[in-house]
Amino acid sequence: MTPSSNIPTGETVIDNIRNIERRESQLWIMTLGLLLLYAGILIGTYLINLSESSPSLNDYQSTTVKALAGLLILTCLFTIYVLHIRWAFRRMRRIFEVHAMRDNLTGLYNRYYFEERIKEEIQRADRQSQPLAILLCDIDNFKSINDMQGHQAGDRALKKVAEAIQEATRGIDLVCRWGGDEMVVVLSNSTREGVLVAAERIEKRVRLTGAGEESPFDLSIGVALYPDHGRSTNELIRMADRALYIAKKGGDKVHIGEEEYRLDQDALKTVFQPIVDTRTTQIIGYEALSRDPQGKLEISQLFKRYQAVGQLKELKTLCLNVQLQRAATLGLKKVFINVDFSVLGEFKTVPPLRGPEVILEISESEALLDIDRHLEIARKWRSRGYKFAIDDFGAGFISLAFVAKLVPDYIKLDRSAIVQAASSEQFGRFLKDLTLAFKNYSKEGIISEGIETEKELRVANETGTYLAQGILLGEPQELNSPPSMEPAKTGLDPQHKIK
Repeated sequence: MTPSSNIPTGETVIDNIRNIERRESQLWIMTLGLLLLYAGILIGTYLINLSESSPSLNDYQSTTVKALAGLLILTCLFTIYVLHIRWAFRRMRRIFEVHAMRDNLTGLYNRYYFEERIKEEIQRADRQSQPLAILLCDIDNFKSINDMQGHQAGDRALKKVAEAIQEATRGIDLVCRWGGDEMVVVLSNSTREGVLVAAERIEKRVRLTGAGEESPFDLSIGVALYPDHGRSTNELIRMADRALYIAKKGGDKVHIGEEEYRLDQDALKTVFQPIVDTRTTQIIGYEALSRDPQGKLEISQLFKRYQAVGQLKELKTLCLNVQLQRAATLGLKKVFINVDFSVLGEFKTVPPLRGPEVILEISESEALLDIDRHLEIARKWRSRGYKFAIDDFGAGFISLAFVAKLVPDYIKLDRSAIVQAASSEQFGRFLKDLTLAFKNYSKEGIISEGIETEKELRVANETGTYLAQGILLGEPQELNSPPSMEPAKTGLDPQHKIK
């Protein structure tokens, strides 16, 4: 929301205060002039009284005394008037000062006051060699509140957010309304870790406040640190705005600076899920999967963060390289790795295979785009010994021409197809016919993904697919040593009956 145009701005209010000060000065000058005039008349009368008395002089003195009495009364009345006007001016000044500092709607300090105070805060931070942080906060879904419920609902949301932020901050922190649905918080003498804790506390408080509303709302926060991210107000606000953009696009709610997320082996954790031949319970290979090393985010959320800063392709390339390295280090015989053609196409030189048999899993949805280029990339990698699998088969629309030309080594049935077959016998028969047909285009087999129940495993076997993976057969986990060649502890006996 934009503040109403009839609300005085900070500069207008300051001009009004200056006008009041000039009027006060003029009134006091007039009062002083009257007092000087009165004093002059008193002195003149006193001097006349020192001279010889005469009837005409006495008459003059009597007239003078009366005039002085009237002038004294007039001066007193004017002084009372001046004092009343000064009281009124002081009251107006207080009102204008409030307008100069406060936002009418939320009661927070306004943008003009922030711009004045932040200069002092920066100077203080320099003198005391203390850090300073600016948190630029933006309400998520605020536009939908205005559009669906009207501006009054938007105003109520702004007030509640302002109250929540004030409750979640310290008394020494400066909280201002920046404009529209944005607010800014200045944290003094706080470490980077402390800033992150404070920002997360603010976001959590606002989220809890918004959860009970008809249209729930949340908060995204961009953080700029002084002097790391700038030494002037403009530089800090510009950095905080960039960080806010990353926080909103990346979905992580709080982001500090515009620094790119790290791209090294510590940015990811690699886990492996076994792929089992259910006829023998033997593990025939593992699928390598990337995870958030801190365990806070789903992999899709982690990818979304890197996408927000334009590093998604670099992250996927890192995933491929790390997973290849881990598989080789662990001495795996066969590893399946999810990858995009866009990533494979970026490699000028295909990495040499170092031990394990590598099957590159290509999503079914990618097969619909630029078939000729993708086939050329596949030929390039196949020439170096890599194999291919069509992943998520049955989740969308497959390009039959692509499958026929690629002739994948494996086809991986999407969990959704197995679940639907488990709930519909008719679809189960259709899926069985379909998988039998596609065995002609799969060199080494079809794998059922996402098997979680005994019924799903039985349905998968009934379609003629005996290779499977899922939490029923083994959850993704870190491998710190080469896996043994013993049969998998999957709950299956060699006659593939569930124990």
